[in-house]
Amino acid sequence: MRASPVYRVQMQFLDKFTKLSVAAVCVALSSCTMPSSGPSANKIQAEAKEQYAPYTLINVTSDVVSILSEGFDKQLAASLGNTKKRSSALIGVGDTVIISIWEASPDGLFSSSGRGGGTQIPEQPVSEAGTISVPYAGIIKAANRTPEQVKESIEKALVRMAVQPQVLVSVVKNVSNTVTVTGEVANSGRIPLSPRGEKLLDVIAMAGGPRIESHQLSAQITRGRRTETIPMERLISDPSENIYVQPDDVVALIRQPRSFTVFGASTANASIQFDESQLYLNQALAKVGGLNDERANAKGIFIYRTESTELLRQLMPQKNFSAYGPTTNVIYQVDLTDPSGFFLLKSFNLRNRDLIYIANSSLAEVRKFATLVSSTAAPVAQAASVTNTLSDLRN
Repeated sequence: MRASPVYRVQMQFLDKFTKLSVAAVCVALSSCTMPSSGPSANKIQAEAKEQYAPYTLINVTSDVVSILSEGFDKQLAASLGNTKKRSSALIGVGDTVIISIWEASPDGLFSSSGRGGGTQIPEQPVSEAGTISVPYAGIIKAANRTPEQVKESIEKALVRMAVQPQVLVSVVKNVSNTVTVTGEVANSGRIPLSPRGEKLLDVIAMAGGPRIESHQLSAQITRGRRTETIPMERLISDPSENIYVQPDDVVALIRQPRSFTVFGASTANASIQFDESQLYLNQALAKVGGLNDERANAKGIFIYRTESTELLRQLMPQKNFSAYGPTTNVIYQVDLTDPSGFFLLKSFNLRNRDLIYIANSSLAEVRKFATLVSSTAAPVAQAASVTNTLSDLRN
């Protein structure tokens, strides 16, 4: 049976459509970008080798973990010190003192009601010049001196006018030797320091203690122009961090939930809050269900963080960091194909706002490509099948 002219035109159209569709699929697959949750491990490593790379890539080893742990452990004690630099027994500007004077004779300048006794001079604040005024003794320097030293100066000034004067100097209101405690404490305010010396936890307790659970808090201490912060739980558990406070320190308990974020080939991508004072990388990965077996590249576990350049000099002593600023973007890489890599997971401390990225394996990329080819070529294959069917019917 001969095919009609209309039928021949239809067949020619289907044949051309099939050929054009195949050509279009080839062009599309050659120019398209594969869908991905982030950069590949090879791309991260290659970019890190560029001269002006925006980050420094560090392979995690036992030595790297050790240096990072030391930097983590010495947070307050190393940066602010742990000694009583200034005696809180010193009188300061603004302190209020009371002077009591006794004499051996009932007829002395300071004898009261004609009997041998003493006189108490009304309380007075130490002036901006650091002095106080005592009748017959004149202006006496008090600031940056102990009550005993002020006592001796007054007795020396009165020795020719009073009969064997005996002086007692009492500080009734201590303003200069105080620490300000604020934030999430029961009673914010100024805490006076004693000559014994108070530590960080002492002044927090004197302010009534935390108002909420300690795992939600960080302790921030400001001394001069320096400010350091430490998780409250770590301050409680590590005695070396419980440093001595100094006059004029400001201690604030801040509600600061800590978190980390996981992206890439993990079982779940999420931002996770944590309460542990020390969270290790293996615990963090467990919180999101671990690695995705079908997608994850076990060599490509990356931790994104900003570190001080001083720390990087310890981690990479062979590299010149003279052109870097005070902080640097760092990516730490862990290789779990190495059996010892799991020990590193148990030792690598995670920090607040860390980002964990797990790269896709090359096999996962191949699977994606095969799926893309299959979904794109299916309409073309269907058109070719229709063409063949019609051709068979014609014959």
